[in-house]
Amino acid sequence: MNLLKSYLLFALLLGSHAAAEISVLFIAGPKSHGPGEHEHPAGCELLAKHLNASGLGITAEVCIGWPADAAKAAAADTLVIYSDGADAHAAKGHLAALRERHAAGKGLVVLHYALEPADAGMAEFLDEAIGGHFQEGWSVNPVWKMTDPLLADHPVTRGVAPFEIEEEFYYHIHFREGVIPLMRALPPLSSLGEDGPRSGNPEIRKQLADQVPQTLAWAVENPGGGRGFGFTGGHFHHHWAHESFRKLVLNAIIWTAGVDVPEKGVQAEVTATPAHRDIDTAIAKDDIHDVKLHLTQNPECIHKGGRANSRPPLEQAILRNKTAIAILLLEAGADPSLSNAAQRSPLHLAIERNNPEILAALLKSGAKPNPQDKAGWTPLHHAAAKNQTVNAKILLDNKADPMILSELGGTPLHEAAASGGREIIRLLLDHKVDPDLQSKQGVTALDLARQYQNEAAISELRGGE
Repeated sequence: MNLLKSYLLFALLLGSHAAAEISVLFIAGPKSHGPGEHEHPAGCELLAKHLNASGLGITAEVCIGWPADAAKAAAADTLVIYSDGADAHAAKGHLAALRERHAAGKGLVVLHYALEPADAGMAEFLDEAIGGHFQEGWSVNPVWKMTDPLLADHPVTRGVAPFEIEEEFYYHIHFREGVIPLMRALPPLSSLGEDGPRSGNPEIRKQLADQVPQTLAWAVENPGGGRGFGFTGGHFHHHWAHESFRKLVLNAIIWTAGVDVPEKGVQAEVTATPAHRDIDTAIAKDDIHDVKLHLTQNPECIHKGGRANSRPPLEQAILRNKTAIAILLLEAGADPSLSNAAQRSPLHLAIERNNPEILAALLKSGAKPNPQDKAGWTPLHHAAAKNQTVNAKILLDNKADPMILSELGGTPLHEAAASGGREIIRLLLDHKVDPDLQSKQGVTALDLARQYQNEAAISELRGGE
């Protein structure tokens, strides 16, 4: 009986020890760049928090800079380096320790700027341990919108759905043989700047022109048993709130630690801090993900914006021509018919910005088609005056009334007669606008066409003579 008890106690201790052996050490560089950018300590804390809460038996710890206790770095099953690169690299001066870990079959994850080595020795090591590095004069680091990524069938991509995101994804990375591309995408040629150390070069221009997808995340399995992972994103802190963006990296961390990645990937909900101080700034920066965060954390900001005397966010988005954000706000419940102090409705603003997509979205969301501003002009009056045939048709197809008289003028046909072309005149006539109707000043559309010497309008109003 005593022997059995001793065996069970030994087994329990062994199991406890085995669970504790799955350890992840984040080595974070200090924060750098502007607000919400290169937030290395905060990013590491966020990722560590969700690994610790994952239920996978992982202990994750964050160290700012290389740990003073060398044994801590040596013992971790995988090391995550998230810092600035080159001379500011968090692992600068610790190449021997990195090589010892690699020889022992330990894992390594390198994120964003830390992919740019401090020296030639580290460049050689990164190639060996994770399969590649950022090479000045070859690689580039623009901010661009990734769309339609190609995801490999690999444990690291489990539960990761294709996503779109505007990020400072580096590309044209220097790789050795044996690298497994996990996420690839085709950057637009316009993302490159003039040729320079990090902005562009003839080789990458040719690759983009030839439609060669660029690898943004990759993995390697090394002969000594160690696993490596590189990821070129991570510039903007709030992107860690994006489920697929975050999950890809969390999956990779546990994979490099030798843990089986669950079928749906690491499950980790996160409440992120918006990168911008208010929804107004997020709209101005065209940061739709941050707008979503503001709406989630403060639903009331959809009505009044983030500051005293702010315009409603929908009005801001329309005036700034931020189409995707305007549509998002409408889907989130913004009032499509709310007029401002000048009695201009969102429809009026969409006409002012000549944005048919926003105009159609407003009407689909229930915007009343015939609001009048202080001068009595409906959106259709403005579209006619600006010769916007496409917008006028959208309005007419959504029950805009072409016979409404403005305060001093007449119908939309009167406004088109002064400055419109044949197409919009014909569109209004086809919708049964009476060409003989007089404005409140006693003139017809033809009178105005003659006054403004608009020959195309005169011809149409006289029956195409």
